[in-house]
Amino acid sequence: MNISLIIPSRNNLKYVKFAYYSIRKHLLKNIELILLDDFSSDNTWEWMSDLLKTDKFLKIYRHNGPDRIGHTYLYDIGAEMSSNDIVGIFHADMIVTPNYINNMMKHIKPGIVVSGTRIEPPLHPPGPEKYVKDFGIEPEEFDEISFLKFVDEKENFHKDKATTGIFAPWIIYKKDLLSIGGHDKKLFAPMELEDSDLFNRFL
Repeated sequence: MNISLIIPSRNNLKYVKFAYYSIRKHLLKNIELILLDDFSSDNTWEWMSDLLKTDKFLKIYRHNGPDRIGHTYLYDIGAEMSSNDIVGIFHADMIVTPNYINNMMKHIKPGIVVSGTRIEPPLHPPGPEKYVKDFGIEPEEFDEISFLKFVDEKENFHKDKATTGIFAPWIIYKKDLLSIGGHDKKLFAPMELEDSDLFNRFL
């Protein structure tokens, strides 16, 4: 499939593991995945390196510090590393559902960004881009069966509709992302609010 998913992480090993294994469990095994480590001290890099032994569709990158550079930089590095025409921005504390890629790809075309609807526990205010429902905050308490049942119900109810909003996770044509120079690192590194700036400049 012509897409690469990009996931940066810093000292977030428990969650990035959860994200990685959800992708390999629910999506096609040949989807290119790019994991980037921002000078973590929790063995994130060692874990990523070990994955290369068995995952031939994985690329990894490590920023060697001594200071963090943030996911704003790492997203763009991941896009440069990608082998495909479409890149997807994914957070280390997210997981995918079985139809995630297919639901996104049926809307993508040059010149637009497609965002995926989120399902979040009640930690942040509600919004048009998300459902707020608690299936567990930590990976070890996650109720996957109930979560996937909820997803299936919502996908059937909202079939072929798109959520309104600009938010992560999102996919874009790589050439479109590179044409605007990626993220504005002077203003938004190492993180926070970079999505809004990126999309406004892209539009």
